[in-house]
Order: sequence, then structure tokens, then C-alpha cells
Amino acid sequence: MSRILVFSPYAKRPHLTGYEGTIARACLLRGADIEYVLCDGPLPECDMHWGSFGTGDALRPLDICQKCRAGSEGQVAPLGVPYRWLSTLVSQEERQRAFDWAQSLAPSEIPGASYQGNPLGSWVLSSVVSYFRQYPPDLTDWRVANVYKGFIYSAAVVAIGIRTYLETHQIDAALLFNGRQSITRVAFELLRAAGVRVLVHEVPFYQDGHLMLKPNARCWSPRPFTEFWAKWSGVPLTRGMLDMTLNWLMNRRYAVGLSWYAYNNPYYLPVPIREHLNLSPDRRLLALFTSSTDETAGDTELDGPFESQSAWVEEVVRWAGARHDVDLVVRVHPHLAGRTGLGRARDEFTFYERMKASAPPNCRIVNADESLNSYALMDAADVGLTYGSTPGIEMALMGKPVVLASRAFYENGSRTLNMRSRESLAEVLEASLQPVSVRELRREAYRMAYYYVFEFELPFPLVAKQGVMEVALNYTSAEDLAPGKDPTLDRACGYLMTGADVFSSPTASDRQRTTADEDAFLAQMEQSAEPFRDLAYERRLHRVDRLNRLGRRVQRALASLPFAALGLTAVGKQLHRLVVNQMEKQAQRH
Repeated sequence: MSRILVFSPYAKRPHLTGYEGTIARACLLRGADIEYVLCDGPLPECDMHWGSFGTGDALRPLDICQKCRAGSEGQVAPLGVPYRWLSTLVSQEERQRAFDWAQSLAPSEIPGASYQGNPLGSWVLSSVVSYFRQYPPDLTDWRVANVYKGFIYSAAVVAIGIRTYLETHQIDAALLFNGRQSITRVAFELLRAAGVRVLVHEVPFYQDGHLMLKPNARCWSPRPFTEFWAKWSGVPLTRGMLDMTLNWLMNRRYAVGLSWYAYNNPYYLPVPIREHLNLSPDRRLLALFTSSTDETAGDTELDGPFESQSAWVEEVVRWAGARHDVDLVVRVHPHLAGRTGLGRARDEFTFYERMKASAPPNCRIVNADESLNSYALMDAADVGLTYGSTPGIEMALMGKPVVLASRAFYENGSRTLNMRSRESLAEVLEASLQPVSVRELRREAYRMAYYYVFEFELPFPLVAKQGVMEVALNYTSAEDLAPGKDPTLDRACGYLMTGADVFSSPTASDRQRTTADEDAFLAQMEQSAEPFRDLAYERRLHRVDRLNRLGRRVQRALASLPFAALGLTAVGKQLHRLVVNQMEKQAQRH
């Protein structure tokens, strides 16, 4: 009988329990022995609270552990799977020793802090960065140092608990969320070091209705796709697959079907991007897209040749500023502006504001809170530069050279210009300006995007997302989870129970495909002036936005009238809604 541990300290969150609970129930149905370990509150810091929540500097609620325990029990108890609490695995004496050790750390010792042989200071760094949206953490600030110590102490408690569990339970595999954030990183590292098969799950990065599963790898790890790509890179796509990929690219442009928050407004721009930014029409345009640092900091698998993203951006700006044949636009990741549940990343935001003030004449810095649409920039650019963000694969799909300065799944493309050292920066950027075979660049990009988005991130219709962190179960009985009912569920259970492959390999039929469909598709794209845009849809969006702005002006005008003080500004709001509704009806008719 296979023995499986589900370490789920954040089980209160329904989108996590929806996925892992479905897999756990399916394994139980197949005869596995399963147990959950849940958190009941022995941790002073964890990822259920970051100070950056909301507008930033949010205080940790006093009842957070009480609510989290109740919520976790409410999510897991109905599954019918046994569970135990983390505190039962760690004695009071062990907690006290770990606490005393963590409190004794000098600020300079915190990042490299190690307890019982475990480098906890580095394992929790990612969460500390997200907590303050600050990289590197400012350990001269007493609050930052204390929170970092709290995360380290929590990590020590989890490490002791995992060690105790492994000493008293013989397990074959573990199911774990994320594997990146503080205590999930601790669990991942200790379980993997003990020879336990670990299946990490995460919400899909790129497509609703799918699920990310990574065997023995953290959620951001590029290794599993590298192995997947080695098997599939030489297999051509069918016309249906190509159309799916093109549709995915266009949907992202218009913020449709995203698995996460939309960072761009739907595309339209009244004037060309070069005119909008006062750029020369005669120079090559390089578009640099930054990543959200706090999501990847502390993960050594994602380290590039530069000590930080900001150091790389500075070098690129310096290189571009010394030339007279290029323009450079740095598009700062909109997530840094603090509009999607976390406060503004102040240090990074300020860094780019300073850079904007001192940028060379041929460089533009578009900060996180500016409304410039990234797809307008991609369309106009000749070359894309990224630190691992999605625009890299999107621009490759458009047939444009891409320079990658850190790590991303599209690093596997033979035509991606990977920056392997600081010294190679000028050479790689120069290479990006040279002529390329657009057709072959696109061919590889389409294969890579399709295989990652639709095959590597596996379809999982059993759980439907209803928002970023809400889900609904699309099954009603255990029979729906039986073997043979859902291929992704079979693969997840197969890996956990027997070590079977999570991902499929090409069949003989797959290998017999020719490039005929790709050639025809790519030739058709070459004949189209705007293959990645729906111009009629954009015109409708523009008309709706125009009337929307008109409605807001009317509302403000009404609010300024004397009778506004009597509470009659509601009239303006009603008029605004009527105007927008009428415009939307007109747009639908056209």
C-alpha cells in the first residue's frame, strides 16, 4: 500500500484544497494510505499574512491562527481523509530552543542562518521579500529583522515537525503546494532529501482550467519543462494546436481566460506607440519587460548572471544610451504598482522613478503605475528583452528576437538569446539586432507555447476556478474520481502511488506528423498585416471607453452642482451607468 503525506499548512484557502483534496481523495479511492498534516497555529509568521497585503504595512491579525485552523478543518474534514495538527509533532521544549536560537541571531547572521543543518535563512527569503515587497530585505530596519526572525523560527518548527513525522511514519510520496514560500519550501527540501517523491501543485500560470504539477521540483523550477521539451520539441503541431496557441496569445492581449490577475487594460492605443513616447521612427526599438522581483527572489534555480534585476536593467540602459541606432523602452511590471491585493513595491518603484529622471535621451522608463499597454509596445518593438516574464514567449510568437537575462521555460528555445554572463551583455544585445529567420523563430515559439500551456500544464476540468482564489468542484461523487475518468488525475495518482511519469511521451503517431500544417499556418500569418489583433473588437473597446470617460465627466459635473450636498449625486451615477450601458449595446450591435 502506498503511504502519502499531504502537507497543507494553508488548507484554509479553498483553491488549494480544491486541487489537492481532489487528488488526495482519488488516491484514497485507489487504495493509498493518506494523511494530512495541517497547521494549528504554532507559527508566528507564515504566508497567510504578509505586511504588503492591501495598501501595505498591514498588521498581522490577532485571531489569524484561530480562523486559519477553523478554516483548514472546515476544508479538509469533509474530504474523509485523516489529518493531524502540526503542533502534535513538535514538543514545547523543541519550540523553546528554536525560538531562543532565532531570537539570538544578529541582523547580519539572519540571511545565512542555519538550524540543525538546514539553511532556513535562505529558504524563507522569498516570503520575507513578498512580505515587505522589498529586495533585498533591509535588515537595518528592526521590523524587517524581527519578521525575518519570525519566519526563521516558523521554519525551524516545521523542520522539526517534518523530521518527527518521517521518523515515526514511513511514507512513499508527498503532495505539497508551491514548494517556494517559506514553510512549504522547508517541507519540500526535507522531504526530497529523505528520498520521498514530492508532487508540487500550483494554480496554472497560463491557462484557466489547467493545473501545474511538478514532480520533485518547486513551482518555479525550469527543470521539469526542460525534460518535457527534450521529448516533444521535434514534434510538429497540427492546425488545431496552432490555432489554439494563436487564440491563447490573442486572449492574453484582451485579458480573457487568464488564470491570474489582468495587469493590462484591453488593448487599444489612439496613436502609434513611437509617437506616444516620442521615439524616432528610424531607430530599432528594444522593449525591456521586467518581472515582479518578490515572486522569484530567493530561488537559486532562477538565478541569472546578474546579482539583481535592477543591476541588469541599469546595464542595458547604459548600453543603449551609448548608441545612436536604437531606442529602448523599459516597461516596469504593473504588479509592482500595488493594484492586485499587495501594496506597492516601494523600493523598486522608487528605483525606476529615479532611473526615469536620469535616463538617456533614447531611453524611456514606463513605471508600474503608468497605463501604457504592454501589447502596444510588443507590436512596435523590434526586439524583446525580459528577466523571465511572459512577454518573452509572446514576442517570440510574433517572430521577434528575445533576449532572456534570467530563467524561464522559453530558455529552452534554440533561438532564445540567453544571457549567460555579465560580460556577454553587449555581445548578446548586438546579436539581437541581426537578421533572423522569422518563420523558424515562430515555428519553435509556437511549439514551445503550445506544449507548455496546453500539455505541460495539464487540463483539470474537475476543479473550476471562479476568480483568482476561488474554485468550484465539477464532480459530485467518488465515482467521478475513479481510474480512467480523468487523465490528469490518473497521472497525479500514478506518480504519488507508484512513481509513474506525470507527463506523456510522443506516440508513434505523434512522431509521424509533418510540418505541412505549420508551414501553411506560418505562411498565412506572413500574409496578414495584423495577425495578433482583433481590430473590430478594439474599435468597440475604444467606443465604450470613450463613453465611459464621458459618463465620468458628467458625473463629476453633477457632483459639483449645489444640490450635490443634498445627496443627489446618485443622479450622476445613474446617468453614468445609463450612458455606459447604451454604449455597450451599440458596440455589441457593431
